[in-house]
Amino acid sequence: MAVLQNSRHEAFAQARARGRSLDNAYEDAGFVPGHRHGRRLSLRPHVILRIAEIRAAQEETRGADVPDVIAALLRLARVGEALQTPAGVKEARLAVLEAFRLNEDFARERDDERRQNDVWDEDEAEDAEEDEEVVVVAAPVVPRIAIPNAFATTWAPTPAAR
Repeated sequence: MAVLQNSRHEAFAQARARGRSLDNAYEDAGFVPGHRHGRRLSLRPHVILRIAEIRAAQEETRGADVPDVIAALLRLARVGEALQTPAGVKEARLAVLEAFRLNEDFARERDDERRQNDVWDEDEAEDAEEDEEVVVVAAPVVPRIAIPNAFATTWAPTPAAR
């Protein structure tokens, strides 16, 4: 099944597939909240099928690596932009933000792995410690300077001011 014709229904289906509650997904799709309309929309056959399709695609991506997921999110963002509706633009923005977060997390994990691979083994660390020469440097002596405190003296009125 392709993207739903009604952009609000599509946005609602995508929000539900991400795990949003009925009311929150209904509001995210651009509808006015209240009166349990989200429940009614969630019972429409085309919406049920679309949510199932999106969730199936999410299951497929669980085994995918991070670059593939980022690429899929960016494709979703392009689809959302093509809708040219507020709900579509919002979904596009959320997809781009999620792709950005995943990319940063992925980069952080790569850096952590690189740091772990760069760690010396214990023998090399011990050899390096034995070869190190300890140099002690004395700290320079700084003379103390007396700085007058402007608030140290108390103010007393002069005899003429009394």
